[in-house]
Amino acid sequence: MSALKIPVQLLEEAGQVPGLRERVARFIRVEVAQHEMRLKRFRPETLALVARAERSSKEKRAKGFDLDVEKAAFLHQLDQMTRPDAP
Repeated sequence: MSALKIPVQLLEEAGQVPGLRERVARFIRVEVAQHEMRLKRFRPETLALVARAERSSKEKRAKGFDLDVEKAAFLHQLDQMTRPDAP
């Protein structure tokens, strides 16, 4: 992974915060540990499903996707599946 890019103005301000470098490093270590735990906890198929969903979400957002329309479609489909008279 390349170095994190921090805007110059923010970098100057962050340099005034005592212990920030150590806290950021600790945060990154925790995130890496959590990621490793997720990799061990979930099967590769599950992780692949999540990755596909993330890609699909990014593609939809890039095309100007409307959350309200998607929600309505999802709720309609769920209603169709859970109606007492559903096949």
